[in-house]
Amino acid sequence: MNLNDLAFRIGYFRNRKNLSARELSLRLGKSPTYINQIESRNFNISLPVLLDIIDVLEISCAEFFADNYADYRQDMEIISVLAKLPADRKKSFIDLMKNTK
Repeated sequence: MNLNDLAFRIGYFRNRKNLSARELSLRLGKSPTYINQIESRNFNISLPVLLDIIDVLEISCAEFFADNYADYRQDMEIISVLAKLPADRKKSFIDLMKNTK
């Protein structure tokens, strides 16, 4: 993942949480323009700051870095439901899903 991807994802999750860049910056204890600089790719981000951003946005690292981050929560919900099914029902579900492609 490159800086462009990181900046885009920060903006995506920030908007999903309905936070302005200014508000996120202030919650991090940074200058009001800090997140704008990151999202504009004018400033490199350190790992500790990225982890703080992820924490403020109330998401997991797994969600932030997931390939399909926009659907991550739904995917995890499906996995949770499937994990609770008995083995024979899992197989039936898999067969059903293969036939719906």
